[in-house]
Amino acid sequence: MPTKRNQKDGRASIPLGERATLSLTFDKDDISTLQKLPWYKPLTEWTERDARSLQVKSGLSRHVVRFVKVRGKSFAIKETSAETAEKEYNSYVQLWEMEVPTLRPVGRVIREDRKMLSETKAAPQVESDSTGYVITRLLEYSIPHYHLFKRAFTTVNRNIIWDAIVRLFVQLHRKGVYWGDASLSNMMIVFANQHLPEIGIRTVLRAVLADAETVEIYPQLSEKLRLADAEHFLETMAWTEADVISSGIIREPLMTEADQRYIMSRYLDLFEIEREEQTFELITKIDVDAMLGPFGIRGESKALLQHIYEHRWYLSEREKREVPIEDAARDWYETVFKPVIRLFGEFKILDEFPDRTAASLYLDIMLHKYYLSEKVGRDVGLSVAFESYSKRFKGKHRTMEKMMGLARSMKKLFEK
Repeated sequence: MPTKRNQKDGRASIPLGERATLSLTFDKDDISTLQKLPWYKPLTEWTERDARSLQVKSGLSRHVVRFVKVRGKSFAIKETSAETAEKEYNSYVQLWEMEVPTLRPVGRVIREDRKMLSETKAAPQVESDSTGYVITRLLEYSIPHYHLFKRAFTTVNRNIIWDAIVRLFVQLHRKGVYWGDASLSNMMIVFANQHLPEIGIRTVLRAVLADAETVEIYPQLSEKLRLADAEHFLETMAWTEADVISSGIIREPLMTEADQRYIMSRYLDLFEIEREEQTFELITKIDVDAMLGPFGIRGESKALLQHIYEHRWYLSEREKREVPIEDAARDWYETVFKPVIRLFGEFKILDEFPDRTAASLYLDIMLHKYYLSEKVGRDVGLSVAFESYSKRFKGKHRTMEKMMGLARSMKKLFEK
């Protein structure tokens, strides 16, 4: 999640004699670092004396982009028109403040060059030619897409990459952001640390929006716009594929028909999961990302909500009053879910299930408990359900040992 951006920008207008005027806007912390760079000339004319260049493998771009390091900080500088720079910088700022995965905006520079066209009896006729620069912090640990697909990944690993990209689309669209020009060249894939509640840190792939030139932000996106954004990405993959194959970087297709079907299907799934999550949060007042961890498949939040309603019934019976659903959700979280998840962490259970979240594993075990209880005609309890669930892994000695240890700890915890 992006850190809070410094709201106080430094702004200045600097005349450069008769040849140009600079209008600069920088984050307060970066004013002294960036304002002395040679903004009076094109990026193609910058030298090592002007700013130390960084050799960064980046995607294809129709604009001149330069990567520099100044006073220990690394930046990406994009040269474009003044109008585009103004719009893109403002879009970056909005996206960053909306906590959308994007490059961190640092500033923008507008240079107005005055060119003498002709002499007249009245006065010389002057025309201004404006150039704009968008400055962002250079994102560390990013993987160039052509290197990402250079390896012969299995279907599972390819789907991990597609999942990262699809999640970016869902995050954008859920917040009313229409990208307009989604492509591999306009995003970055990075290794990031994901914090899982009560579990710790897991390294994941994450896609980041790296070109905000065509971004439009609305109160809400229609389904037509959402699907158009995702379908445009699929179209651009054919162009990107042609470029990287002709350059000799890869020989195999970047995207197969199976990949395309997976991406659209996964997008529809994840968008619906986000909707379900919003409903769950609205009813329970539980912050899913901070307290439970992300849901992975459709229906998980509904199933968890059903557990909370059952817990509410139990509390209401015990206390002889109608317990509000928000109170029941908080009690369930503190007395049932949280202790179980802490045991997951203690036994490193999720190491055995790298494609699962704590909430999804918990739900799977609860579903197993439900079937066991139905079979014997009574509630078998959590510890019995965990012990029975463990027997699924007889062929996996380490996994079964962990699950049996977890079941014993569950028995001590809930049957004191």
